[in-house]
Amino acid sequence: MREIKYFHGISFLMSLRYRSLILPGLFWASAAYNMAVVSFTTGNIKGALHLSTTYANLLIGLLTSITLIGWFFGSVIFGHLSDKVGRRKIVIIALPLHVLSTALMYFANSYWEFFILRLLAGIGFGMAIPTLSALISEKAPAEIRGRMVVLLDSFWTYGWIFSALVSMFYTSSLWRVYYLTSLMWLLLLPFSRILPETVVTRREKVHMAEILKYRHTYVLWGIWFIMAMSYYGIFSWLPTIMEKSYPLLTSRVFVFATYLFQIPGYFSAAYLIEKIERRYVLFLFMLLTSIGAYMFIAGLVIPGAVMISFFDLGAWGAIYAITPELYPSRIKGSGAGAANSVGRVGGLIGPLIKGFFPDFTLFLIFTFSLLGGSLLSLLLPSKGRND
Repeated sequence: MREIKYFHGISFLMSLRYRSLILPGLFWASAAYNMAVVSFTTGNIKGALHLSTTYANLLIGLLTSITLIGWFFGSVIFGHLSDKVGRRKIVIIALPLHVLSTALMYFANSYWEFFILRLLAGIGFGMAIPTLSALISEKAPAEIRGRMVVLLDSFWTYGWIFSALVSMFYTSSLWRVYYLTSLMWLLLLPFSRILPETVVTRREKVHMAEILKYRHTYVLWGIWFIMAMSYYGIFSWLPTIMEKSYPLLTSRVFVFATYLFQIPGYFSAAYLIEKIERRYVLFLFMLLTSIGAYMFIAGLVIPGAVMISFFDLGAWGAIYAITPELYPSRIKGSGAGAANSVGRVGGLIGPLIKGFFPDFTLFLIFTFSLLGGSLLSLLLPSKGRND
């Protein structure tokens, strides 16, 4: 009986360790929610702005791309700055920036107003995401550090799924109200003081060139580029692709259902990341994502979407766990921010591809890119649960 109580106590203490993820995770989810709103309103924006049929896909894709350009600069500048002034301050500034930029889209009446607001929101995303990743990587116990970062990244899925759920309730005439729902995330601000803070030597002068001394930096950048290009290229257009085959509400239900598979994908990666080498987890999940992309070519849209949702988001969890671990603490923010920024370059290209190629070619590009990225992951330094 004592042994049973003892193990229950251990389980309880372990659960407390993971509870520290809840608040950072909600900040992470807020970014995902505000990123997703454009994916679910692309058709509405096209109609409201009367975009030319010839260039409509390119212009709408550019709204996602400009968001990622903002993300690029936010990651580079503020990931570097977070090494010097602390992580928490950067995250607190980022939240109102991307929330208000999203909410103000309610009032946008021209393409360029949407464009500027998405750029500002992207800067907010770039400030928050790599900073939170570095923060958790530094604060987590070494034996569960990788799992903690993967679980943090899983909140991206929760935010995206919540956004998908909300999208099913707006009508074609009230679609702009969807943007105003982002304001609810400001409720996190009163709790921001509870966010953990790192106590590394963050006030030392950090030179960005230091990360270039590591050979694995260039491999990481290649992987981040490929993963972001395929992710944003696929998920930015997935609702629109579904609408070609199914009525509006049915397509949204299918998209929502396929997104649910992202959750077990994350938890599978979180489990494996502490059992086998990190790079092997990344290799496996990227390889299976490429097979999911190929299934679109074969006309198996629903199974392909399920596979991509499961394995692509698991791969994201793995890369977020791996990246900060490959740099010393004093440049973790800079290293994670730079890799994130290179990813945004790939991400801004991904949504634009559909403006030039049909769906078949689109998924052919993503299939071979992801296959190449999975092979690149094997070149990363060995990193296991005891490293």
